[in-house]
Amino acid sequence: MRPIPLTARAVRAAVLPVLCCAGLVACVPFGGAAEADVRYAEDFDRHEPLLVQGYPTDGSLRLVQQVVWRIADGEPDRLEELAGSDAPPQERAGTARRWIAEFRKGAGGKATAVFCEPGEVHQGVVLRFPGTGQAKVLHVRRDGIGGEDGWRVRMNEPAGAPPEPLPPCAGL
Repeated sequence: MRPIPLTARAVRAAVLPVLCCAGLVACVPFGGAAEADVRYAEDFDRHEPLLVQGYPTDGSLRLVQQVVWRIADGEPDRLEELAGSDAPPQERAGTARRWIAEFRKGAGGKATAVFCEPGEVHQGVVLRFPGTGQAKVLHVRRDGIGGEDGWRVRMNEPAGAPPEPLPPCAGL
């Protein structure tokens, strides 16, 4: 049997399919940030867009959108995942259930988020639900050492506590 000479054309024909497959594999998310981005995009497609006023950061806006979506979907476990480290698990769980019970109907429709002050570390946010006439004050901040855990929402509201008064920025 005579050996087949390897020409540049033959090498390209053999290598091209391998490179294409490698490129496709590189596009598949393997968890972590890529998986979170895919879930976020899917959530974004399934929910009403959030009307925004003020000056959110990319992280604080993304977090507030997710809070509204989790309330609307009635998913306390996923809402708790967005909580900051300043509340023990039982407080986060209770707060998540109360927010869903109180605001689920409003969060399922149009919602507005008023970011009260520009903030790189923390922001006060007023959620307005025009369909129900409700409003909710959130406090979001970067969590962890030096903010390494990203933006989180404070979820340590005791049961039976009166609602927090709306700040002046709520009238924007």
